[in-house]
Amino acid sequence: MTGQPETRDSSDVSFFAFTGTVPEAYRSAERGENKMNIRKIAEMCDVSVSTVSRILNNKPDVNAETREKVIRFMNEHGFRPTVVTNRQETVGIVTPVVSFPEYMGELMNGIMEKAYSLGLYLTLVPYEGRAFKDAGSAAHFCRSNGFKGLIAINPPLQSSLPQALVAGGIPHVVVAASYPNSDVSWVDVDNADGCRQAVRHLLELGHRRIALLHAPVAHPCEADRVRGYYEAMRLGGIEVGSGWVQELDANREPVKDTVRKMLQEAKPTAVFCSTYRGTLAVSGGLQELGLRIPEDIAVAGFGDYDVSPLMNPPMTTVHQPIADIGRMAVTVFDKLLRQEDYARIQTLLPARLIVRASTKGE
Repeated sequence: MTGQPETRDSSDVSFFAFTGTVPEAYRSAERGENKMNIRKIAEMCDVSVSTVSRILNNKPDVNAETREKVIRFMNEHGFRPTVVTNRQETVGIVTPVVSFPEYMGELMNGIMEKAYSLGLYLTLVPYEGRAFKDAGSAAHFCRSNGFKGLIAINPPLQSSLPQALVAGGIPHVVVAASYPNSDVSWVDVDNADGCRQAVRHLLELGHRRIALLHAPVAHPCEADRVRGYYEAMRLGGIEVGSGWVQELDANREPVKDTVRKMLQEAKPTAVFCSTYRGTLAVSGGLQELGLRIPEDIAVAGFGDYDVSPLMNPPMTTVHQPIADIGRMAVTVFDKLLRQEDYARIQTLLPARLIVRASTKGE
């Protein structure tokens, strides 16, 4: 299989498996075959033992050229300190800044539940691009922290982390982002299909002027959601007009002003918001501007949480199985740990539209 299929039954979990090669140095270190120690490293690199120790512990007071030389040597020889190899199986969870506790809380519950059932221990790692700029730095980070590998949550589009994990032969699962045409192992919800379902629902209600309000496209999931909107409109025979697609960025412009601009330029009868927070803000902005939902304008959003049915009116939303995503990520990671030869696993979970009172026909 060479990538994501053109069509997919969203009622099923989709698995994509490919083969590749994990560096033998990593595998031999895992099997305990590597007899390298820090004294040998110091001798071969012509540095002191204390310098190697400082590099292993990520101390800043080491010359950059020396640090790079020693790390490269350790990577080439698959070195893992004894204190690390004797530890229990620990997984690093690379997280962005937790600005969305509703999602992160449910995701982490799923991750923790499955990890503890498998005897895996978790350590949270705030995302830091410099620690993962390439394969060598990522491998060194895992080695010096005693991680069996990493589960990375929603890295930015421009992040080098996913490819660094592949190049370094590091067991990994990227969560809430999909890379179908790569060697990256990942677990995600079908963001594009969730948006197609929502827009198709609005089209079936008779709406033709359907606007999209989306967050800045800084992550793969957001790019997939925007793509899903355009695909649904194209399949519905609707040409997206000028001003129909607007970016929600409260740091650049108040949401109410973006909503007002959308109403003036697109004159929509329905609007789809690609994020949960955006749906809340847009609904409030529409009502503040004197529009009734759904009598004057239908509204649907992506992200179904406890508050969604409590909104006025109850909100039509795309539901994603967040806890299941977390559990599946750990399940995939556990499978990767047990592979002799790396076969990437790419898993897509279905999204589901929940129709409530915020949408009705023209």
